[in-house]
Amino acid sequence: MKWIHSLKPWAEIWQCERFTTEFTQSVLVAYLTECRWFGSKNAAVKRLVPRGDLRWNFSDSRFSYLMMIDVVHYTAHTDTYFLPIVFRADIDELPQKSVLCGLELPETKGYIIDALYDTDFREAVFLHILKEKDPPIGNGHLRFEKGKKLNAPEAIESHLLNAEQSNTTIVYNELYYLKIYRKLFRDTNPDLEITRYLSEESFFVNSPVYAGSITWKREGYFDVSLGLMQQKVENQGDAWNYFLQKNLQTFLTVKELGIGLNDLPKVPLYKSEKPEDIPQIFHQITPPGFFGDIALLARRTVELHIALFREKTNRNFSPSQFNQDYQVWLLNRLLYQLDNRLNLLEMNFDRLPEQGKVWAAEVMRNAEHIRNRILNFDYHSLNSMRIRIHGDYHLGQVLVSGGDFVILDFEGEPESTIRDRKVKQPPIKDVAGMFRSFHYSLFATVFNHPEIGLPQEFLFEVAGRLYRAIASVFLHFYTWQAFENNLDIGYRPEVDFLLRYHIFEKAIYELGYELNSRPEWVVIPLKGIMQILNND
Repeated sequence: MKWIHSLKPWAEIWQCERFTTEFTQSVLVAYLTECRWFGSKNAAVKRLVPRGDLRWNFSDSRFSYLMMIDVVHYTAHTDTYFLPIVFRADIDELPQKSVLCGLELPETKGYIIDALYDTDFREAVFLHILKEKDPPIGNGHLRFEKGKKLNAPEAIESHLLNAEQSNTTIVYNELYYLKIYRKLFRDTNPDLEITRYLSEESFFVNSPVYAGSITWKREGYFDVSLGLMQQKVENQGDAWNYFLQKNLQTFLTVKELGIGLNDLPKVPLYKSEKPEDIPQIFHQITPPGFFGDIALLARRTVELHIALFREKTNRNFSPSQFNQDYQVWLLNRLLYQLDNRLNLLEMNFDRLPEQGKVWAAEVMRNAEHIRNRILNFDYHSLNSMRIRIHGDYHLGQVLVSGGDFVILDFEGEPESTIRDRKVKQPPIKDVAGMFRSFHYSLFATVFNHPEIGLPQEFLFEVAGRLYRAIASVFLHFYTWQAFENNLDIGYRPEVDFLLRYHIFEKAIYELGYELNSRPEWVVIPLKGIMQILNND
């Protein structure tokens, strides 16, 4: 452990130039690179600029510095991260990862730790939310807001959720989860905004109950969301793992029954069908209730969108029409993303598996056709409405809870700016995201279970045909309930256009992740792109 010295006491620590220099250039750099939530560890960082003047007296005798760290990249881009710190005389029973460094002060010595590991700090946060305190901080104040359904407990027990996440979660009395945002934005976090709206102002009950929040507010400046507290959702895991198990059972049944490709007809791509109209063979190979689960998830998805659509007075949520500004924003974003992915594809071509090379070559040959598909977006021909959507909707954002599904994590696409995450978009984009997730889950099952014992190419084809059936059933229940409840998604030709357009967009987005992280899986987004290009 590194020890540093200060000629000033803890209350004046940022006035000591020696401490500030050593802490910033040595301690912070080393500590942040070991944190799971620090997203700039692989980026070229020019410098760190911590803001240390945000002092919060969380008790009569103790205070913390709510440190906000600007991470300045050589690309001139800046990210801001949140790391509250406290000084402690001892670190007994604290994990090593909580300690930034040892600190020798003029009259004592101790340790600087991440304040979220301090029991007194966590208890003070909860009490401030419960009492809706408004303490002054820097040139503004902290707004601790209490949700309508937060109840005062007899005692407060807390611990950190032991999970690797992009944020840090405090668990209170096993009843409430307080998500502390580590990456900060110059606006209200959409996760907080949408969770609070759904819980406090809408009829939708299949998302976490809003219990409170923490916001740094300054007159004349943007709000900064620091935390969101929700009631704990009792669950049996996320829908990603739930459907992975279902997929594995399906492939094993295919093997057991000796099913061939001739036994599995191709359902028309993205044509809505009732479960009873899906060829019977798909009901035979999937576990009991499989298509019932698909139907239920479709219902919960459309109910979410109906709730977000019905707000007419709050300008952050009221629906908007398609217009030229949106079209320019969308096309610029997608064309930039496409060029980036094509460049990555070319650079990583030799690392791809053989099937990946075949499909990658076809995608690169069709680059101009893909651009034309993107440019084919014409807002004049669209009559549906844009609304606030989930924005990063996939099976991992859904919990399985007592035979039902609960939708959570409304932060939006990780690569997007805070402004982009709040742009109103067609609700069908969320459906496209979920379809891509189902597609991924089927192919991931093939990759992760070679013990199935069938040829990979055969299983890929089975996965593709089952995916068509899943999409058809989901689309039937989603569109039927949307039309019944006057959710303005457009007529069926418009729904089909937007669905294919955004599936195309999602698959292009996914290419970047796979090429950077696991090139052997690049066949999944490539297959998605080829499906749209070839209508197959």
